[in-house]
Amino acid sequence: MTLPELMELAQTLPAACTESPFGPESVCVRIGPHGRIFASFMPMPGWVSFKCEPNRGMDWRQQYPGTVRRGWHCPPVQQPYNNTLTMDGTVPDEVLRQMLFHSYDCALDSLSRTAREAVVGSLRPYAADDEALVQSWIPNEETYWRWSAGSVGQWPLAPGMFNDRMAQFPLGHPMIWLWQGRPAGFVVAFPQKDREHGIRFGYVVTDPALRGQGLGKRMMACAVYHARKQLKAESLHLSVYQNNPAALRCYESNGFIRDENVPLRMDTCMGQKWPCQAMIR
Repeated sequence: MTLPELMELAQTLPAACTESPFGPESVCVRIGPHGRIFASFMPMPGWVSFKCEPNRGMDWRQQYPGTVRRGWHCPPVQQPYNNTLTMDGTVPDEVLRQMLFHSYDCALDSLSRTAREAVVGSLRPYAADDEALVQSWIPNEETYWRWSAGSVGQWPLAPGMFNDRMAQFPLGHPMIWLWQGRPAGFVVAFPQKDREHGIRFGYVVTDPALRGQGLGKRMMACAVYHARKQLKAESLHLSVYQNNPAALRCYESNGFIRDENVPLRMDTCMGQKWPCQAMIR
């Protein structure tokens, strides 16, 4: 991965904004127009700086000595919380991605609750009387299959069907996502059966009236934050149909990659074979 490619990836993260507050020789990417900087690029001489937790940052410095060092631009007291690396090809692409998304997480963590909710919204528990609203966000049969893999029941959905389905998951955490104070999406966080401290997301949907604004990425960023901070998740999992490219891009922008340890699954949906891939972060 080149520095321009890494910069392009950083700009796809939820609520990412790019500016040059320190002059034209640097490019900074922050969360929201007034949020924390999580990536600082110096095209000449080919450096990038990321935020990091001190222990994680030290691990990377020890693993890639000379290439990864304490943040060059920071005063000594802040250097343990920042790493600067030279884009010389030493650090593998997957580790670069880990550094980038870890930095994003650190920047999101550092925001106040009000500032964080302004850029990624908030979550509240799902209630039985939310059912009609959530089902109204499933406008057709194709969306229904992409959303649920047919697990809720027969299409079209009838009152009570989704609540009955949620009742089958006593350990699940169904949540309504709030954007600017109004319900705008839904997601469930389940324990990952084969992974201790793993969380699986499912039944992800946003209000179709709000699509095209990048809000799906923000909702997933909010869900990821909740899973890490409230559910103490150490790994995150989900599955997505390959014929849903918008969802794939949304998940990739939140750090999910294909889980190579899980084979591609073929589901029969609407009389067709749909490939479903597992993703992990």
